[in-house]
Amino acid sequence: MIKQDFYIANLIARYLSEEITPEETIKLTTWREESTAHEILFKKICDEENQKQHFRQKTAFNPSFGWKEVEKRIKRNNNRSRYIKIVNYAAIILLPVLFVSISMKFTSPVSLSDKQFIAQSILPGESKAILTLENGQTIHINKETESLLEKIDGARVHMDSTMLNYQVTSKTAKKNKPVYNKVETPRGGEYALLLSDGTKVHLNAMTSLRFPVTFDNGPRKVELEGEAYFEVCKTGQPFIVCTQGMQVEVLGTTFNISAYPQEEYQTTLVNGSVKVNTETGESCILKPSQQATISLGNSSIQIRMVDAGFYTSWIKGKIHFKDQRLEDIMKILSRWYDMEVIFANEKIKDLRFGCNVDRYSEITPFVRLLEETQKVHVKVNNKTITFYN
Repeated sequence: MIKQDFYIANLIARYLSEEITPEETIKLTTWREESTAHEILFKKICDEENQKQHFRQKTAFNPSFGWKEVEKRIKRNNNRSRYIKIVNYAAIILLPVLFVSISMKFTSPVSLSDKQFIAQSILPGESKAILTLENGQTIHINKETESLLEKIDGARVHMDSTMLNYQVTSKTAKKNKPVYNKVETPRGGEYALLLSDGTKVHLNAMTSLRFPVTFDNGPRKVELEGEAYFEVCKTGQPFIVCTQGMQVEVLGTTFNISAYPQEEYQTTLVNGSVKVNTETGESCILKPSQQATISLGNSSIQIRMVDAGFYTSWIKGKIHFKDQRLEDIMKILSRWYDMEVIFANEKIKDLRFGCNVDRYSEITPFVRLLEETQKVHVKVNNKTITFYN
């Protein structure tokens, strides 16, 4: 790691002193293109004002220790003046930055302080969604969306950057079938909506909810894929959440459903009462702090007591993990941070961790925590995280 750091320091020194060879130029260019962070640091070092500043600090910096490492890696040159020229750049300009910064940053595996710089590009998600109307028209909603009011099939819809609010304005003629809208959140997105019956729904990343613009006098049915937190308004009509392979029926209650494709389905009850039904006809009634799960390839319902706050903390800006597989943890985080995750081998996926993640902070603290366990090494490159041991 240190050898690589000082090798790069040597290349940049030779570049600044105009002594770099074509072969070395190729190697330096490769390093610069490895990540945006490398390029930023390179340009900062090469900045004329930055160089002047470090020259002014020459007397305050003792390069003797760092230079011993650099000196070992600089090829001997018969031309003494050229050698001294390179030495001056490396010792006076590069070492104050590179000995501290490169040796602690931009290495592979990257060190802990590296994440503080590179991982700034892996930022948390934000409020954004796509509203699809019955006629197929789509409206993109994000933090730039200004507040507006529209009338959609008998409901006034107030729309802004964080929430859709469906409000029934008057009795409408009874229709043969209800008119549906759909709200979808992408990777790195979240959104909330208030349905026409007063039910509030928080949608997590990569989630879609299909719902009627207005409810009739029968059961209130919505269709969910992904994860959502429901605060159901009690009206006397059952409220039914339909997912692939499961239906959750309530009258008035607060609960969380996680129903992502190819993952375990979970219904976690905060308060009230819900009835969970499967496609095979199995059903159960949950009490507060109970969770019903349906595993992949198994339609039977498993019930267990849980800390409901643990599974609903995401709506309050936290994500909790307790003795969970690294692969499962990263599935959750990759949806929210919109990043790619690579595992160097299969065994790493089964490593288990527990931690709390601030949902609205960058990924840096979490990556630091993983490194400190010394169970796994982490490399961060733009929006890709690679795990290896």
